[in-house]
Amino acid sequence: MNKVIKILILLFTLQGCSFEPILINKSFDFRFENINSSGDEKINEVIENNLLSRTSGNKKYKINLNSEKNIQTVSSDSKGDPKIYKLQIKVDYNVLLDEKNVYENTVTKQATYNNITDKYELLQYENNITKSLSKNIAEELLFSIKTLGQ
Repeated sequence: MNKVIKILILLFTLQGCSFEPILINKSFDFRFENINSSGDEKINEVIENNLLSRTSGNKKYKINLNSEKNIQTVSSDSKGDPKIYKLQIKVDYNVLLDEKNVYENTVTKQATYNNITDKYELLQYENNITKSLSKNIAEELLFSIKTLGQ
């Protein structure tokens, strides 16, 4: 009986602590008035959609993005065919508030993956990795801008 009471107290305590992951489904108290982007269009589209959908507020920032995507062969087999690839995304950005540059940074994310014999499947896999890395970059951008306002 004593164990049951301890377990119930523990469950109620853990349930009441209101744990909430940082940056998940959270709206920020600033917004982007203008987003200028250059470079890879798919990467920029994913980042812009994430930035615009997660922000709302009175403070208005402008942001300039420049993205690059680079795919390299890391390892090859004895015939010279690629075995492992490395996909790297680099985004240079600067944030403006009232036409003044308040922050500028470069974010680089990368992933390695094995070659797939079906080229269509390999392209789809690369697109999924690109989207995932772009979302991570957008999260990092939001977090860095959030720290500016504090």
